[in-house]
Order: sequence, then C-alpha cells, then structure tokens
Amino acid sequence: MAELDLAIINARIIDGTGAPARPGAIGIKDGRIVSVGETAASAAGTIDAGGQVVAPGFIDLHTHYDAQVFWDPTLGPSSNHGFTTIVGGNCGFSIAPLSGKREDADYLMAMLSRVEGMPLEGLRQGVPWNWTSFGSYLEGFEGKVAINTAFMVGHSALRRTVMGSRANSEAASPDDIAAMQELLRQSIRAGGLGFSTTISAVHFDLENKPVPSRNAARAELIALASVLREFEGTALEFAPDVDKGFTEDTKTLMADLSAAANRPLNWNVLAPDSSRAEVWKSQFTATEEAGARGGRVVPLIQVRPGDLRLNFISCFLLDSFPNWK
Repeated sequence: MAELDLAIINARIIDGTGAPARPGAIGIKDGRIVSVGETAASAAGTIDAGGQVVAPGFIDLHTHYDAQVFWDPTLGPSSNHGFTTIVGGNCGFSIAPLSGKREDADYLMAMLSRVEGMPLEGLRQGVPWNWTSFGSYLEGFEGKVAINTAFMVGHSALRRTVMGSRANSEAASPDDIAAMQELLRQSIRAGGLGFSTTISAVHFDLENKPVPSRNAARAELIALASVLREFEGTALEFAPDVDKGFTEDTKTLMADLSAAANRPLNWNVLAPDSSRAEVWKSQFTATEEAGARGGRVVPLIQVRPGDLRLNFISCFLLDSFPNWK
C-alpha cells in the first residue's frame, strides 16, 4: 500500500523560510504536506515537476476585493498570478461594519467608486449590503471564494458607522473615539485582520470631500491603533501622502502608530523614481526614525511601474493635480 497519496518529484523547492532553492520531492497525505526532502516515499500518484519551482502560495498584501468577493469567486487577477491569499480592506476602505442605515451604506459605496474606480452600478447590483457587523460581512462569502481571504477593518467605515454624516466634517469626541475603539474590537473578534487608515491627500469621496479618516486628529488615530495590541497577530496598514518626501510630522505619526499598536506599520506605497531620488530617500528615513521611537515602519514596495487605465469620471489619481480638483 502506498505511503503517500501524491508525490511531487524533480521539484525546485522554495519553502518560504528564506533558504535558497533546492532540488527535491514533496509528499502529500490526506490533503497535507507530510514530507519535504530529496526523495519521496511510494505514492498512489506522482507529478514530475520537471525542475519547475514548487513553493507555498503567495500573499497579495494590498487589494480592494471587498466588494468583488460577492460576484467573482476566483478573485482574479490575483489567483491568475499564483496568489493563494489576498488581504483587503486597505487604506481604511472596508465595507464593514455598517450602521444599518441605508444612507451610510450608500456613502461607502459611492466612496469606493471614487477612490478605487469601482463602477457604482456594479456595487449597487453585485453587493447585498445586508450586514451590520464585520462578522456577518465575512459570513456573506464564507466558503464561496477560491482562495484564502483576510480583511482589514477600515477607519472610514468605523467613523461613518459611529458618527454618521459628521464623519466627513467633525473631529471625533471622546465618546466617538471610545465607540470606534469598541467597534474595532468587536470587528477583530469577528475575524478582522487589523486596522487600516489613510491621510492621503488624493483620497476624496464622491462629493469631493476628504474621506472620513482624513478628518481624524492624531489622538484618534493613536487610540484606534492601540486596540491592536490587545489582539495577537493583528496587522496595521497606513496610507500616507506619498507624492513628496515625508514631513517630520508624518514620520513621527507613523512611528507612534506602530508603537501604540505594538505592530509593524505597513505603508502604501514606495515607488522609487530615479528622477525624484529625494522623495524615496526621505521616505526611507521613516523606518529609521520609527526604530528610534519604539516602532517598526516598513513600506509596501512597487517593484515595477504600474499600468493605469484613466478616465475623467472616477480616477482619483487626477486629484493629485490641484487645478483638476
């Protein structure tokens, strides 16, 4: 009787530990990898990899599939490129929790259509918008998507749920902040991966107002980040203004958010440009300064120039031009 259900032989194994690639074989039994070595035991089935790479799945760290999970179980194009896990809810733009008021769901829907270029009609027809808690949002697609998913709890959704229309124009009161902290706790307990927010100057809603998180004072940001230290394994994601080098205030804020959360802060996105070396050199110093303040700040790095499809209706990147706004 075969010891394994499946053996993958003649593989070039990259195991995800940082070790160099090595030739070998992988043994699988009952749906799990049970051996990684030079050779495999007898198996009911064998795949000859022919020297191709066999590796753990890749994680797509920065996505906005929050709505797409309801109409595209493949979560393409990420799954087409070998990703087996995606992380959504970045930049403070999750679509849960919701207050239960239709106007708040409509607001987040319209905000997504502006900042991420999602067709508004698609969001209306393709998403049920029938949840309030973060847990009930996750249950809406549990077992219905082809790859693993993890979603951050977005600051703008928290702010809109707690503050309603005030979220776009007012500072949060101490009671507002306490309510957002508790809602964040509930959302993480229900399966949220962590907390995300943005202060980027190009993030506007459909009414051309700054998205809710951009109205948050420093104390509010620190208070929400501090909730993460209560939950082991959570993540912190932040979208600063990346168009120019970071100010000292921005670097201090990122360092203190990381220290408050007791988590690395991942910011989006470092896009090196040889013609503007002073920008990325300034951004790199945020990592150094965070270490000195008891935090850890790491950039998400764009490894190749992005391909963009622009239009004059929904492209938020045009908002980086003052005359366009």
